[in-house]
Amino acid sequence: MQGMLKGFLDLLYPTRCRVCGVFSKSVLCPDCLDSFSFIRPPTCKRCGKPCNIEVDDCKECRNRFKFSTARSLGLYEGNLKTAIHKFKYKNARGLAAIFADMMTGLVSDFDDVELITYVPLSRKKELKRGFNQAHLLAQEIAERTNLICDATLMRVAEEVDQTKLSLKQRKKNVRGAFVVDEKKDVSGKSLLLIDDVFTTGSTVDECSKILLKAGARNLSILTIARVCSF
Repeated sequence: MQGMLKGFLDLLYPTRCRVCGVFSKSVLCPDCLDSFSFIRPPTCKRCGKPCNIEVDDCKECRNRFKFSTARSLGLYEGNLKTAIHKFKYKNARGLAAIFADMMTGLVSDFDDVELITYVPLSRKKELKRGFNQAHLLAQEIAERTNLICDATLMRVAEEVDQTKLSLKQRKKNVRGAFVVDEKKDVSGKSLLLIDDVFTTGSTVDECSKILLKAGARNLSILTIARVCSF
């Protein structure tokens, strides 16, 4: 009976791809998925940027970041950029599971992850959007890796939208924007910090500084996508 009901509902409310709009068995159709600009080796071993040859650190991340390693599923362009935009701003929460399925394969690139956490949104943004996309991703990835997902950070400042700022302005904009939740103990732990897009790295690096100062042993970063250069 349940199978018949599901079939009837599928006919009444068929699923459409959230990127291109075609009817699909999933919220992301195979054609759109195949069009994503996935990041393949060689890359910078530190920040995950695509390179001509594998390097320990590239000129863009050398002596810049406090986190140890960053990885991203793909480049922030084309249909992947559109999918992330729909996920964040058009309530396409079903994409979180699809992104997490693919991102989970990258967790093995990090050493000794003990806890998964995420970049918090301001209360104003989260209330307006209805959810925190980084939190959804972190929960999905934690379920697939049998790790614990926990909120370790709080955002205490309502900064200007990072997309409107230069690299120098982004660094200044996030300074002091985060604090560690005093109820959470991160001492000696190796953390994996989840966010949606690595643009200049300013936000995840500020989070890393705060967590390391609170005693975390190691910080790694995992995002859906990254901007190729900044």
